[in-house]
Amino acid sequence: MRHLFACDLRWADMDAFGHVNNVTYADYLREARLAAAEAEGARPARVLALEIDYRAPLVFRPEPALVETTMNADGVLVQEIADRHEDGGRTVYARGRTTLVPDGAVPLVRPDPSLTGRLPVTVRARDLGSDGYVDEVATLELLQEARVAYADAIGARDEPWVVGRSETTFLRPFGRRSSCAVYAGIGRLGTSSFVILTELVDEAPDGGSEPVVVASGHNVMVGFDPQTQRSRPLTAHERAHLEPHVVAG
Repeated sequence: MRHLFACDLRWADMDAFGHVNNVTYADYLREARLAAAEAEGARPARVLALEIDYRAPLVFRPEPALVETTMNADGVLVQEIADRHEDGGRTVYARGRTTLVPDGAVPLVRPDPSLTGRLPVTVRARDLGSDGYVDEVATLELLQEARVAYADAIGARDEPWVVGRSETTFLRPFGRRSSCAVYAGIGRLGTSSFVILTELVDEAPDGGSEPVVVASGHNVMVGFDPQTQRSRPLTAHERAHLEPHVVAG
């Protein structure tokens, strides 16, 4: 299967730097995935995991972004958001890999006790899909909101960052009545990047049983210089506020 989809950009898709927001890339990939399924006469399947590598900033323009969707031998959807130039070259903005829910039950996952930063979550009506559950793009948005709140809470947001890579696993459906919170911690600290680990937890599933993880995120955050539009080393201030929250192991 190979499918090309032209996705129109909206002004509301932009972030504070004038680039397409990292969550919006997931929306473009979803639109292309649904269009590909429709073209194949297939029923859309639930997403188990989504990986996105952010390669270059995409800014607002009247021309659509082209999304190419293929399926590899393992049944994973491989997608690329890119421009194709007349000279044969390409500008790749993002690459995505989507794993669909396999046959059989998804395993039950309990919260990781090492993630101690707790951020409450409020589900809005617009976060819900046609099935009444929060869809994968809205889940990414909830995790994004929690990442920003967590960085503020630990005092590490003095300088700008961007998302270099995101890995998200969607384990269980949840809706407006779910009692959810995001738990966060720092997974790795490098020279110019660090990892924020997140778990979206239903703290009272089915009216009061043990908490379960409904989604988890692994995000590589890269120090960003708006003047040069390039990565930068983390500052001593950032490192001092991030290091105490690095998860052991």
